[in-house]
Amino acid sequence: MQQLHYELHYFKNPNYPIIFHIDTLYKQSSHIVAHWHANIELLYVVSGEAVVEIDGQPVRAKRGEIVIINSNSIHSVRSETDEVVYFCLIMDSTFCRSLNFDTVNCRFHHLTNDLEMRNIFQIIANESQQAKPFYQKAVRALCNTMLILLYRNQLIEHTLVRTNTSDRMAIIKQAIEYIHHHFNRDISLDEISQEIGISKFYFCRIFKDVTGITPNNYIFQVRCNHAHQLLSERDLSVAECSDICGFNSTAYFTKCFKSVFGFPPSHIHRHKDQPIYGTQRDAHSGQRSVFISTNGQAEPTPL
Repeated sequence: MQQLHYELHYFKNPNYPIIFHIDTLYKQSSHIVAHWHANIELLYVVSGEAVVEIDGQPVRAKRGEIVIINSNSIHSVRSETDEVVYFCLIMDSTFCRSLNFDTVNCRFHHLTNDLEMRNIFQIIANESQQAKPFYQKAVRALCNTMLILLYRNQLIEHTLVRTNTSDRMAIIKQAIEYIHHHFNRDISLDEISQEIGISKFYFCRIFKDVTGITPNNYIFQVRCNHAHQLLSERDLSVAECSDICGFNSTAYFTKCFKSVFGFPPSHIHRHKDQPIYGTQRDAHSGQRSVFISTNGQAEPTPL
């Protein structure tokens, strides 16, 4: 069975819960492997042609077209031409909800060449490239407009129907959603398996089959990512942060944190003014971070 990955987006600045960057893929040497995440993602093809497989269905997009990847949709990206260049915009689901847009339970058409949305992409690219004062506020406002256009012109349905737990992927998605809502307290595998209506043994087996890691390993990685964000933005002690994020002891928290990031949590206090550690997209390998994608400023891009 092909191993899939859940991508957890980490936002260094909680007031800027947006990821925007430009990607280049090459037909012979790179692609974005199958993965999914809770946040909506939009890809605007600048040049070339891309094939985005979404929940098993190929979506072909050429220059000037926008691919909309719905929340929790399994997707991969490859180049259909020798090279494809595209803008990638990811908006945090909590940020969207704060603007009264529920992007988790809504479904949108996968492909559009909406002129207004294309213009918004270009302005976001300019703002991100130039990084003038208040550019992040400008991008937030532009994302609000982008959401309005999505709901006006691309909305298919809004549904709160409970996921069908007979499907393995649906089970894992439901479990991950539950973990993200309850990771900051003592949460057991019995509780999770009971919530999704299957045995603990079966749950642990299919979680490892699909994601490549155990549920407990996933829980502590989610906790560590949240801890990294808290330590970066708030004046908390390591012990306080450990307690907030659901760890039973500071020593165990430090051990887990170091295994995820390669350095102890105390390191953040000493290096708050330096660039954050994190993995970035490799244009040639096409591999994307399994758990962390940062919202750093995009590299300069000729438009």
